[in-house]
Amino acid sequence: MEIDGPIRVGVVEPSPEGNYELHIRFTEEFQGLSLEQQGPEFLGYLQRLHTQVQAPDLDDRTRQGMLLVQQICEQLAEPVAQGEIPLSETLVVEIQRAPGVNLTDLLG
Repeated sequence: MEIDGPIRVGVVEPSPEGNYELHIRFTEEFQGLSLEQQGPEFLGYLQRLHTQVQAPDLDDRTRQGMLLVQQICEQLAEPVAQGEIPLSETLVVEIQRAPGVNLTDLLG
């Protein structure tokens, strides 16, 4: 699933404990924006995600993956707007594996 926006999300295969790692990188285009532009651009991305998640023709697996990205981005919105996150670094988020959910399928 490719979600056009200021971030790219990669999935690392499950660890021995069964957890996934999401690697979140900000695009070069987003990094090149001024701090004053980054906050509104990121909030616009969140709004687009919200709209896309509501699409009636979206399959459940894709919707689950998009909701996961949306939840993470909601937590990042304020720190991004405040310039508190180094955009050139990869953020790593560990996600506990849920029965029957394969993040590689959801986000791959």
